[in-house]
Amino acid sequence: MFNTMLKYYTSVVLRGFTLLTKFIFIILLARFLQASDLGLYGLISAAVGYGIFVVGFEFYTYSTREIINSHKETLFFILKNQVLFYLISYTLCIPVFIILVYLNILPRGSEYWFIALLFFEHLSQEINRVLITIESQTIASFILFVRQGLWCWLAIATMVVYPDLRNITVVFIYWLIGTVFACVLGILYILNKKTGNNTIKWDWAWLKKGIRLSAPMLIAALALRGFFTFDRFAIEKISGLEILGGYTLFVSMTSAIQSFLDTILISFSFPKLARLYSEQKYIEFKSELKKFALKLILLLSILSICCFFTGYILLKWLDNLNYIKLFPVFILLILATFVYCISLIPHIALYAMREDHCILMSQCISFLAFISFLIMSIYLSEIYCVIIGMVVSFILLLLLKTLPLYNILNKVKC
Repeated sequence: MFNTMLKYYTSVVLRGFTLLTKFIFIILLARFLQASDLGLYGLISAAVGYGIFVVGFEFYTYSTREIINSHKETLFFILKNQVLFYLISYTLCIPVFIILVYLNILPRGSEYWFIALLFFEHLSQEINRVLITIESQTIASFILFVRQGLWCWLAIATMVVYPDLRNITVVFIYWLIGTVFACVLGILYILNKKTGNNTIKWDWAWLKKGIRLSAPMLIAALALRGFFTFDRFAIEKISGLEILGGYTLFVSMTSAIQSFLDTILISFSFPKLARLYSEQKYIEFKSELKKFALKLILLLSILSICCFFTGYILLKWLDNLNYIKLFPVFILLILATFVYCISLIPHIALYAMREDHCILMSQCISFLAFISFLIMSIYLSEIYCVIIGMVVSFILLLLLKTLPLYNILNKVKC
């Protein structure tokens, strides 16, 4: 019992510290790097995050269920076939990588960093998911810290000791080393679980089933992630990397609100909501959903206010004109984040009720609305159109998820 609790709290502390590290890291980068370098970091981070969805195809949603519902002996059968799927996926993506280089979609020279980071970030993320699925949460949390936290502190320490090395290349080098090291640790741990030397065959039927089941989840994920990716490309297109640097700082701060909500509240509330609905305890489900909504709104309000004042104090400390003139953008980003986080209330409820179709349609429609605002903003060369488009699209997302939830809750028997 004691060992179980120790592992649990160790895992929570590691994840919390990793989250705090990412928050501090972006602030210190704003202090040490030029605004254009910070902008490039934000652009590559967003591109890597989106690229993981593309090459990964959300296939983990299928393989994870298979691992959970299968015997331990079949773990390496699933992993081997999953590796085969990713080999096919990366092969199909080679033309996309060539187009990236040829058309200069990313700033010249950064596309090679993007490809390397995408591969190892994706691999380390899949390793983390496997470790969590086989109930090795403590190891998973440690590897997550290596991947997203440890290298950040090493990079900052290098910049403090050697001021001449305060550039984006140093950041990319440490980032790549961190993800490679995380991959090595994870692979060694998983291979240590292997028993016997039985030859495992490819199972094409298994792969086809996984692709068919993962495709809808991929579409929904790409639509939702698109909000937090294409905004940066639009900002860079309109105003360049220096302005994008300020935008990256502020959007990283506001995204921390969602991360804290997920860590502190959502991850604990969702399992209970899903269990109550699956057991057809609809009265308890509605009661728990109301409690969840009230907690989220209260916590979200506190975090939003704290984010505003933290940003205000931070601007005084940084004393950088590129960041100061974007303070109105920061306020709009807080508003956009607030609306988006409110939309998580119906989203979590619909997800617990397995109403995937409602989630898919709402995210696709609102994303298409956002794309129309991005096109308009580039045509008008107006970055505020990007943020306003985000706010409007998130309001639409909230409505499109709330209406079906309201109808479903009215139909269920209490």
